Amino acid sequence: MDSIHRIVKKAQDDLFPELEAKIRAELYKKDKDWLIDQIIYLTCERHSLHEQRDKFNALKKRLHRIKAKNFNTKMLFDFIDNYKNIDRVYLEESGFLIHPSHLGLNSIESFQRTTLGEKLLEEAKDVLYIALYGDSTINIDLKREREEILTIILPENKVDTFSFLKAMTETKVSGTWNDPEGISNDDQVSNIALQIEFSDDHKGTIGVAIFVALNLINLLEVNEQILYSRLEKLERSSLEPQ
Repeated sequence: MDSIHRIVKKAQDDLFPELEAKIRAELYKKDKDWLIDQIIYLTCERHSLHEQRDKFNALKKRLHRIKAKNFNTKMLFDFIDNYKNIDRVYLEESGFLIHPSHLGLNSIESFQRTTLGEKLLEEAKDVLYIALYGDSTINIDLKREREEILTIILPENKVDTFSFLKAMTETKVSGTWNDPEGISNDDQVSNIALQIEFSDDHKGTIGVAIFVALNLINLLEVNEQILYSRLEKLERSSLEPQ
Protein backbone atom coordinates (compact mmCIF):
# COMPACT_ATOMS: atom_id res chain seq x y z
CA MET A 1 0.00 0.00 0.00
CA ASP A 2 1.33 3.43 -0.98
CA SER A 3 2.28 5.99 1.65
CA ILE A 4 2.93 9.70 1.22
CA HIS A 5 6.67 9.08 1.58
CA ARG A 6 6.67 6.55 -1.28
CA ILE A 7 4.68 8.89 -3.50
CA VAL A 8 7.13 11.75 -2.84
CA LYS A 9 10.16 9.50 -3.39
CA LYS A 10 8.76 8.22 -6.71
CA ALA A 11 8.14 11.79 -7.87
CA GLN A 12 11.71 12.74 -6.90
CA ASP A 13 13.13 9.73 -8.75
CA ASP A 14 11.10 10.61 -11.86
CA LEU A 15 12.27 14.23 -11.80
CA PHE A 16 15.95 13.59 -11.01
CA PRO A 17 17.17 12.74 -14.56
CA GLU A 18 15.65 15.95 -15.92
CA LEU A 19 17.01 18.00 -13.02
CA GLU A 20 20.50 16.50 -13.41
CA ALA A 21 20.50 17.26 -17.13
CA LYS A 22 19.56 20.89 -16.50
CA ILE A 23 22.27 21.31 -13.82
CA ARG A 24 24.92 19.78 -16.13
CA ALA A 25 23.87 22.06 -18.98
CA GLU A 26 24.25 25.14 -16.76
CA LEU A 27 27.60 23.99 -15.35
CA TYR A 28 29.00 23.47 -18.87
CA LYS A 29 28.51 27.23 -19.42
CA LYS A 30 30.69 28.17 -16.43
CA ASP A 31 34.44 28.76 -16.64
CA LYS A 32 36.97 26.45 -14.98
CA ASP A 33 38.06 28.86 -12.20
CA TRP A 34 34.45 29.40 -11.10
CA LEU A 35 33.89 25.63 -10.92
CA ILE A 36 37.07 25.13 -8.86
CA ASP A 37 36.00 27.87 -6.42
CA GLN A 38 32.59 26.23 -6.00
CA ILE A 39 34.11 22.79 -5.37
CA ILE A 40 36.45 24.22 -2.73
CA TYR A 41 33.58 26.12 -1.10
CA LEU A 42 31.31 23.07 -0.95
CA THR A 43 34.16 20.88 0.35
CA CYS A 44 34.94 23.36 3.11
CA GLU A 45 31.26 23.64 3.99
CA ARG A 46 30.86 19.86 4.14
CA HIS A 47 33.83 19.44 6.46
CA SER A 48 33.31 22.66 8.48
CA LEU A 49 36.58 24.13 7.23
CA HIS A 50 35.41 27.70 6.68
CA GLU A 51 36.51 28.75 10.16
CA GLN A 52 40.03 27.44 9.52
CA ARG A 53 40.09 29.19 6.14
CA ASP A 54 39.01 32.48 7.72
CA LYS A 55 41.70 32.17 10.41
CA PHE A 56 44.33 31.45 7.76
CA ASN A 57 43.29 34.50 5.73
CA ALA A 58 43.31 36.67 8.87
CA LEU A 59 46.84 35.45 9.68
CA LYS A 60 48.02 36.29 6.15
CA LYS A 61 46.68 39.83 6.57
CA ARG A 62 48.34 40.15 9.98
CA LEU A 63 51.72 39.03 8.65
CA HIS A 64 51.38 41.44 5.72
CA ARG A 65 50.74 44.33 8.15
CA ILE A 66 53.59 43.27 10.43
CA LYS A 67 56.11 42.99 7.60
CA ALA A 68 55.28 46.52 6.51
CA LYS A 69 56.01 47.88 10.01
CA ASN A 70 59.75 46.93 10.05
CA PHE A 71 59.30 46.68 13.81
CA ASN A 72 62.34 47.28 16.06
CA THR A 73 63.24 47.82 19.73
CA LYS A 74 62.54 51.57 19.62
CA MET A 75 59.02 50.89 18.35
CA LEU A 76 58.59 48.39 21.20
CA PHE A 77 59.53 51.10 23.74
CA ASP A 78 57.14 53.55 22.02
CA PHE A 79 54.30 51.03 22.29
CA ILE A 80 54.99 50.54 26.01
CA ASP A 81 55.18 54.29 26.70
CA ASN A 82 51.99 55.04 24.74
CA TYR A 83 49.77 52.38 26.30
CA LYS A 84 51.18 51.27 29.67
CA ASN A 85 48.75 53.41 31.69
CA ILE A 86 45.57 52.76 29.66
CA ASP A 87 42.49 51.77 31.67
CA ARG A 88 38.79 51.12 31.04
CA VAL A 89 37.71 54.65 31.98
CA TYR A 90 40.08 56.19 29.45
CA LEU A 91 38.89 53.89 26.66
CA GLU A 92 35.26 54.78 27.26
CA GLU A 93 35.80 58.53 27.71
CA SER A 94 38.14 58.74 24.68
CA GLY A 95 35.73 57.05 22.29
CA PHE A 96 37.24 53.59 21.94
CA LEU A 97 34.32 51.70 23.55
CA ILE A 98 30.54 52.16 23.42
CA HIS A 99 28.53 50.82 26.40
CA PRO A 100 30.72 47.72 26.97
CA SER A 101 29.65 44.95 29.33
CA HIS A 102 30.69 45.16 32.97
CA LEU A 103 34.22 43.89 33.50
CA GLY A 104 34.08 40.17 34.22
CA LEU A 105 30.95 39.46 32.21
CA ASN A 106 30.64 38.73 28.47
CA SER A 107 33.39 39.49 25.99
CA ILE A 108 33.17 42.88 24.30
CA GLU A 109 31.65 42.54 20.83
CA SER A 110 32.81 44.40 17.74
CA PHE A 111 29.72 46.65 17.76
CA GLN A 112 30.79 47.88 21.21
CA ARG A 113 34.10 49.11 19.77
CA THR A 114 34.41 52.21 17.63
CA THR A 115 36.74 52.40 14.62
CA LEU A 116 39.39 53.70 17.02
CA GLY A 117 38.78 50.73 19.30
CA GLU A 118 39.06 48.22 16.47
CA LYS A 119 42.29 49.80 15.27
CA LEU A 120 43.83 49.76 18.75
CA LEU A 121 42.80 46.12 19.30
CA GLU A 122 44.38 45.17 15.98
CA GLU A 123 47.60 46.98 16.96
CA ALA A 124 47.70 45.26 20.37
CA LYS A 125 47.29 41.81 18.78
CA ASP A 126 49.95 42.60 16.17
CA VAL A 127 52.42 43.66 18.86
CA LEU A 128 51.64 40.56 20.93
CA TYR A 129 52.35 38.40 17.86
CA ILE A 130 55.56 40.35 17.17
CA ALA A 131 56.73 40.04 20.79
CA LEU A 132 56.18 36.28 20.85
CA TYR A 133 57.23 35.23 17.35
CA GLY A 134 58.77 38.17 15.50
CA ASP A 135 62.07 37.55 13.68
CA SER A 136 63.87 38.60 10.51
CA THR A 137 61.57 36.52 8.29
CA ILE A 138 58.80 39.07 8.94
CA ASN A 139 61.09 42.13 9.14
CA ILE A 140 61.32 42.22 12.95
CA ASP A 141 64.53 43.42 14.63
CA LEU A 142 64.39 42.51 18.33
CA LYS A 143 67.09 41.09 20.59
CA ARG A 144 66.30 37.56 21.77
CA GLU A 145 68.61 36.63 24.63
CA ARG A 146 66.82 34.46 27.18
CA GLU A 147 64.11 31.81 27.02
CA GLU A 148 60.84 32.38 28.85
CA ILE A 149 57.35 30.95 28.92
CA LEU A 150 54.17 33.00 28.95
CA THR A 151 51.07 31.62 30.68
CA ILE A 152 47.63 33.19 30.20
CA ILE A 153 44.59 31.90 32.10
CA LEU A 154 41.10 32.88 31.00
CA PRO A 155 37.57 31.40 30.80
CA GLU A 156 37.17 28.67 28.20
CA ASN A 157 34.41 30.59 26.41
CA LYS A 158 36.80 33.51 25.78
CA VAL A 159 39.83 31.60 24.55
CA ASP A 160 39.05 32.23 20.86
CA THR A 161 40.33 35.77 21.33
CA PHE A 162 43.85 34.33 21.14
CA SER A 163 43.26 31.92 18.27
CA PHE A 164 45.60 34.03 16.12
CA LEU A 165 48.59 32.85 18.18
CA LYS A 166 50.62 29.79 17.14
CA ALA A 167 52.74 27.10 18.84
CA MET A 168 50.50 27.33 21.88
CA THR A 169 49.70 24.69 24.51
CA GLU A 170 46.16 24.66 25.93
CA THR A 171 45.34 23.03 29.27
CA LYS A 172 41.98 22.91 31.06
CA VAL A 173 42.08 24.24 34.62
CA SER A 174 39.51 25.22 37.27
CA GLY A 175 39.51 28.39 39.29
CA THR A 176 37.52 30.63 41.58
CA TRP A 177 37.22 34.39 41.54
CA ASN A 178 35.31 36.43 44.10
CA ASP A 179 34.25 39.74 42.60
CA PRO A 180 34.39 42.46 45.29
CA GLU A 181 31.30 43.98 43.65
CA GLY A 182 29.47 40.63 43.59
CA ILE A 183 28.73 40.82 39.84
CA SER A 184 30.99 38.24 38.22
CA ASN A 185 31.79 35.64 40.88
CA ASP A 186 33.09 32.36 39.44
CA ASP A 187 32.78 29.09 41.33
CA GLN A 188 34.94 26.32 39.81
CA VAL A 189 34.62 27.96 36.40
CA SER A 190 36.11 26.11 33.42
CA ASN A 191 39.29 27.95 32.48
CA ILE A 192 42.01 27.41 29.90
CA ALA A 193 45.72 27.94 30.51
CA LEU A 194 47.59 29.00 27.36
CA GLN A 195 51.35 28.56 27.36
CA ILE A 196 53.79 29.90 24.76
CA GLU A 197 57.58 29.76 24.76
CA PHE A 198 59.42 32.81 23.46
CA SER A 199 62.74 34.65 23.77
CA ASP A 200 63.04 37.91 25.71
CA ASP A 201 65.91 40.38 25.91
CA HIS A 202 68.05 40.60 29.06
CA LYS A 203 66.17 43.68 30.32
CA GLY A 204 62.77 42.02 29.89
CA THR A 205 61.50 44.71 27.52
CA ILE A 206 59.68 42.23 25.31
CA GLY A 207 57.95 40.80 28.37
CA VAL A 208 56.76 44.26 29.43
CA ALA A 209 55.35 44.84 25.93
CA ILE A 210 53.51 41.52 26.17
CA PHE A 211 51.80 42.59 29.41
CA VAL A 212 50.85 45.98 27.92
CA ALA A 213 49.41 44.28 24.82
CA LEU A 214 47.49 41.76 26.95
CA ASN A 215 46.01 44.56 29.04
CA LEU A 216 44.74 46.30 25.91
CA ILE A 217 43.31 43.06 24.50
CA ASN A 218 41.56 42.41 27.79
CA LEU A 219 40.10 45.92 28.02
CA LEU A 220 38.97 45.91 24.38
CA GLU A 221 37.74 42.32 23.99
CA VAL A 222 38.30 39.65 26.67
CA ASN A 223 36.72 41.81 29.39
CA GLU A 224 37.98 40.06 32.53
CA GLN A 225 38.44 42.01 35.75
CA ILE A 226 41.85 40.38 35.93
CA LEU A 227 43.31 38.63 32.90
CA TYR A 228 45.85 36.53 34.75
CA SER A 229 49.20 36.10 33.02
CA ARG A 230 52.75 35.38 34.13
CA LEU A 231 56.24 34.99 32.72
CA GLU A 232 58.74 32.37 33.88
CA LYS A 233 62.36 31.84 32.93
CA LEU A 234 63.18 28.57 31.19
CA GLU A 235 66.42 26.90 32.16
CA ARG A 236 66.30 24.54 29.20
CA SER A 237 63.85 23.67 26.42
CA SER A 238 63.78 21.20 23.54
CA LEU A 239 62.73 24.16 21.35
CA GLU A 240 66.08 25.90 21.86
CA PRO A 241 68.59 25.59 19.02
CA GLN A 242 71.26 23.03 19.81
